[in-house]
Amino acid sequence: RQLRDFDVPLFPVTLLLGAIGIAMIFSATHERETSGLDPVVQRQMLVAGLGVVLMLSVVLIGQDTIEGLAPVLYGLAIALLVFVLFVGVGKSGERRWFDIGLLRFQPSELAKYATILLLARYLARRKTRLTRPVHLAVPLALALVPMFLVLREPDLGTSLVFVLVLLPMLYWSGARPLLLLLLAAPVLSMVVSFNLVAWTVFLALLGWLLYVSRLLVVDKVLVFVACVVTGRAAPLLWSHLEDYQRHRILAFLNPEKFRFSTGYQLIQSKIAVGSGSALGKGFLQGTQKNYAFLPEQHTDFIFSVLAEEFGFVGCLVVLSLYLFLVVRMLRLASQVRNRFAGLVIVGIASTLFVQASINIGVTLGLSPVTGMTLPLISYGGSSLLVTLTSIGIVLGMGVRRMEY
Repeated sequence: RQLRDFDVPLFPVTLLLGAIGIAMIFSATHERETSGLDPVVQRQMLVAGLGVVLMLSVVLIGQDTIEGLAPVLYGLAIALLVFVLFVGVGKSGERRWFDIGLLRFQPSELAKYATILLLARYLARRKTRLTRPVHLAVPLALALVPMFLVLREPDLGTSLVFVLVLLPMLYWSGARPLLLLLLAAPVLSMVVSFNLVAWTVFLALLGWLLYVSRLLVVDKVLVFVACVVTGRAAPLLWSHLEDYQRHRILAFLNPEKFRFSTGYQLIQSKIAVGSGSALGKGFLQGTQKNYAFLPEQHTDFIFSVLAEEFGFVGCLVVLSLYLFLVVRMLRLASQVRNRFAGLVIVGIASTLFVQASINIGVTLGLSPVTGMTLPLISYGGSSLLVTLTSIGIVLGMGVRRMEY
């Protein structure tokens, strides 16, 4: 019976996205005057093979075992995030990876999914409904601890995933949309506070919304005060960002002004995407890629290579595959009887959706450069290995969908 419940379509679509990733990495690193596979491609193929083995192995692990391991994995992830701040390595002075001989491991990738598991465990075991802002204190704390540690590396893009994934998990566990909106309000207040008029209008609208809501007075005051404090603290946070992070945000707002520095990536990426037209220039034929005009081709901007060589049609195929994965996972989440399993699946689906959306948004110039990889496609051993393992968890919970 359990073998019959194995979600067959989810498995080949995952493999197909991984294969597309290897093909795009091969194209991004290909040099016409050389023969053989680039070491980058060889490493990605090796990690992909190991990841598939782990994915199928995790299917055999029961969801009760995974739930029991959640606090251990979370504690291990937090310890690694602290440790990497002291001994980690990076490209430009940041500390994001452990350098282990031929391998590099990025603990933030493990932390994302360990946080999902512990959040799911907490929310699944909670007996009372999430009806007040104070009820969100524990899940918010579980997400903010790894978020701030990742932010210290610094890695702004990955740190955002922890909070963005929390919202759909809270919604799935029964939190009202109004409560989630109020949870996001302090962040919105911080963003609009750089314009005094916009911030004043925002606070006025928030005050009206709180006034007509049925929240307790203490909760209304708590939310409003939090928005005022975060808004006033925005300049302080801006001053504590790394120089390159501030430059990336400014380049996103006006890339032409920074066309010879931090805006160069965005400009070249949009040129590559636009030049692909409907059907693209063909595999290995991308000019932006071949002449090295496009930086970070095989990592953060791999989607630009895909768009240039396979055009709008190729992009649409990849987007459809991602959409299929997310929708299929949400369908599984609605079918499983175990509350913990449903929340885990929602968290993993949300992570794939958020990462893909941010990465593609960056390549299209819709988001500041964040250093976010494209799941299953970008080069990156840690990301690929952990993502495949997480999909194995989803497949395993799908197999046991009838278990409580």
